[in-house]
Amino acid sequence: MKRLSAIGVLASTVAVAALCGCASKSSDSSSTAAQPAAASQPAKPAKDKRPIEQRLAVGMTMDDVKSACGNPKNVSANSDGSATWIYNDSEKAFIPYYSLGGGKIHYVTVIFGTDGKVKSWSSGSNGMY
Repeated sequence: MKRLSAIGVLASTVAVAALCGCASKSSDSSSTAAQPAAASQPAKPAKDKRPIEQRLAVGMTMDDVKSACGNPKNVSANSDGSATWIYNDSEKAFIPYYSLGGGKIHYVTVIFGTDGKVKSWSSGSNGMY
């Protein structure tokens, strides 16, 4: 009998807690409270969706390239003080059967001179077939 009453008390406690947790007034969750927070944030500039090659220009600094194209996937420093940055969309390789279906991985190699400015770049694509 004690076991049965303990189960009853436990069940009623859970039911009361569930009912109290779900109770709320509709005036408490007004959407006007969320609007000032969203309005105070500055609008993000539209993302440049042009290919990386169209965003590059000879003579751009490393900071210019980083702001126009984002962080590179690979960075190499050469002994003469020049640098090479590689951009690619290799994350597509994780899509099942992407390359088997004819998808190609696009890459761009940006070469900086010893002055830290874009000297040249090259691009290409490779895939399975």
